[in-house]
Amino acid sequence: LDLELQKIAENSLAKTIQDMSSNPESLGASAGAVVVVDVNNGEILAIASYPTFNQNTFNEDYKELLENDAKPMWNRAISGTYAPGSTFKMLTAVAALESGVTTRYEVINDLGVYKYYESSNYTPKCWIYTDTGRTHGNQTVVQAIENSCNYYFYEVGRRMGIDTLAEYGKKFGLGEYTGIELSGESKGIFASREYRQSKNATWYPGDTLQAAIGQSDHLFTPLQLANYVATLANGGTRYKVHLIKEVKSGTDSKVILKNK
Repeated sequence: LDLELQKIAENSLAKTIQDMSSNPESLGASAGAVVVVDVNNGEILAIASYPTFNQNTFNEDYKELLENDAKPMWNRAISGTYAPGSTFKMLTAVAALESGVTTRYEVINDLGVYKYYESSNYTPKCWIYTDTGRTHGNQTVVQAIENSCNYYFYEVGRRMGIDTLAEYGKKFGLGEYTGIELSGESKGIFASREYRQSKNATWYPGDTLQAAIGQSDHLFTPLQLANYVATLANGGTRYKVHLIKEVKSGTDSKVILKNK
């Protein structure tokens, strides 16, 4: 951990949540998490969860902490799972490009309402059409990421299918344990046929469209999302995230374990 960065992360997170909790437009946000990962090696430079507690008075405060609805003892950074929303669209873009269902230069026209499954009465809309009645028009993959164009990702998501999307999700470590040296880590959920089957439920074609824009059954930890973005940022190498850089022998200080 970088001590100064850790302090900044904790203070900034607390201030942001406190500001949001008093803002009606934030829907009363009262909790959150921050993870900072070195994109070059997977080292965790800062990790924070809010609300938190005072370790110096933990014993005295235990009953109050246990009964607090905000769960201050719950480490949201590694245990909380959340829908990724549009942060997921970059993965859909990578999967679509590498699987060959689109190219860097293909143009897809955002028509606002996606009608491929119209016969089944399923016609999801691009967010801009819902908000304004307008569309993004012609979109390349770069423009679609820039504009967060749902319509574009509906189309490429449908072309590749959920199985291909799930394959790339595993490569980025979403819905998978990171192996961080802390207890209580959640695995999360990557939307897939297998997950639905485990719940005795059916995967429908329209579910793939929602999965492609980061909705459907997707639930990931902030740590997983941070390492996913770090993998994108460094050009495609997914490092094992870790808090421990090395372990030395207590007798002769010889390094007996070193994370690379």
